[in-house]
Order: sequence, then structure tokens, then C-alpha cells
Amino acid sequence: MRVLATFALAAEFAPWRKLGGFEAERWGDTPVHRKRRDCIEWIVALTGAGPENAGRAATQALERETFDLVISTGLVGALRGEDRPGAVLVARRVIRMEDGREIVPAGEWIERAVEQGAREAVFGTSRRVAVTAAEKRKLAATADAIEMESFAVLEAAWTRGVAATAIRAVSDAAETDLPVDFNRAFDASGRLRSGRLAAEVARRPTALGGLLRLERESRRAAGILAEFLERYVRAA
Repeated sequence: MRVLATFALAAEFAPWRKLGGFEAERWGDTPVHRKRRDCIEWIVALTGAGPENAGRAATQALERETFDLVISTGLVGALRGEDRPGAVLVARRVIRMEDGREIVPAGEWIERAVEQGAREAVFGTSRRVAVTAAEKRKLAATADAIEMESFAVLEAAWTRGVAATAIRAVSDAAETDLPVDFNRAFDASGRLRSGRLAAEVARRPTALGGLLRLERESRRAAGILAEFLERYVRAA
């Protein structure tokens, strides 16, 4: 079985990569990591943040190689109070927030995720990071969790007749304000630039403590997600 998993950022993938077995490649501008375990071949593509970058990288991968399953994965912001950092969510629907278009992931893969402990949720794909709790409350009228890439990745798979799903771990709770505006820290390729992030912290020096807490929660959530993905496809 050949599985394509897309992460926006290297930091989201880092705990899984540390488990070992991956070999690095590069497909054009996209960093790719490949490993084979038992009868499963994983190809992980680091797409960069945002729907355009994710859609472009997923399309490139699907045109280059053949896959049995595509998983849009990484971290997600919760919009419901019950979803705490570290919770694993599987999308029963993915909504593009700008126009309300929806994609329904492959049902059998939703069921398998639930069997492994994930909770079903409606994912909203946005062009920007939801920074404040007030923003999240508004988005909660439409979705249960907010991220930036799943609709584009699933659309690329769907147009090619490849089964796809979206599975993500919660990095920040619904009531949490992010310590900085991460929208200012991405470059055009969707990479998080440390210099830009440092500039945001310089604007609000009190944000440093919150940024460190978010980093710890995100690292923990990414570790939980890595273990989930390994057993999820293996169980299938």
C-alpha cells in the first residue's frame, strides 16, 4: 500500500521523522521523505502553509507517482471547547471557508480513524491562521476545527479518483489567543521564517511565554499524531 501524507510544516512532521526510517528526497521545491514499513510505503510531502502551496504540492506528487491513499495531516486549531490540545480529529467534511464548498473524505477511512480513537469533526480550510479566540468563535458557526490545507489536498486527490482523508491533532484550544500573528511570519512559499517570527515577538515581548507554551503543546500534539498515523494505516 502506498500512502501520501502531506504536512504544511517541517515542525509538524519532526516527531514522526525522529522515529526513524525516513529517507529525504526533493521533488522540485517540495521536500519529501519516504520510508517502507511492512507492506506500507509512506511518502511524506512538506507542502508549505496555505491552500495554494498545499494544492500545488499534492498535485505534483499525484502526477509523479501512484497512491492508494492521501492523508492531509498536521496540526489544527480547535473551535469547540471539548477538543483539547493533543486530541486527534478526523474530518467527516472539509469546508472551504471562503465560498462554502465541501468535500466529503472517504467514509471507510473515517471509520478506521474513529476505531483508532479519533473524533469526527468538520474541518474548515481557511487562507489565514485564526489568531484570536474571538475569530475562532465566529468560525465555530461553520466548522469544529480550523486549518489551511486539507480542502486543497483532498480536492487534488478527488479529481484523480484517489481515496483521501484528513486527520489532524489539536495544537491550540478554542478559547486560546495565539501569542503572535503567525500570518505575518509565513513567506510566499508557506514556510515559517524565524526572522519574521522574532519580529512579531519584538512587537509584543510579553508574547514569548505564550509562544513557548504553544511550541510545547504543538510538539506534544505532533508526537501523538505520529503514533496515531503509524497504527492507523497498519491496522487497515
